Amino acid sequence: MIDLQDRLGRAEIEAFATSMDFVRAYGIRIVAVSPGEVTIELPFVARFSGPPGQFPASIVGTAGDVAAVTSCLSLLPRGWALATLDFTVKMTGAAKGEMLRARGRVLQAGRTNSVGAADIFVVSGDSETLCGTVLATTRNFQIKPEKSAA
Repeated sequence: MIDLQDRLGRAEIEAFATSMDFVRAYGIRIVAVSPGEVTIELPFVARFSGPPGQFPASIVGTAGDVAAVTSCLSLLPRGWALATLDFTVKMTGAAKGEMLRARGRVLQAGRTNSVGAADIFVVSGDSETLCGTVLATTRNFQIKPEKSAA
C-alpha cells in the first residue's frame, strides 16, 4: 500500500491535467481532490456545443474521462503518470446547462492498469442533473528521467 505522503498531491494532479492542451482549451478545472476521488468542472462554451445550446456526448465523455482518470492518478506514487487506454460514455439525459460537473472515483487501482468511473452532471443555477456516466481504463507508468547528452 502506498503511503499518503508518497502519493501525488492536488497541485501535481492539477499540473498533470492542465499540461494537456484540450484540458486548457475546454476550460476544465479541478475543483476537489481526495485520494481516489476527483471532481472537475467544465463551462458551457457555444463553439463546442453539439445540438444548439447543449454539450455534445463527446464533451460529456471528455469531462467524465478527465475526472475518472485523474481520480486514478490521485492514488499513484510520485514519479508515476498515466494515460487513458479507453473509455465509454453513456448518456442518461440532455446536457443543457451552464456547466458540467464530473465526479470521478477509482473502481480498481492497479500497478499497470487502473479503472475509474465518473458521473457527469449538467449544472443550471443551484440544480444539477445526471446527464452521463463514464467508465475508463488507464495505463500507469513510471516516468523515466531524461538522459542527458554527453
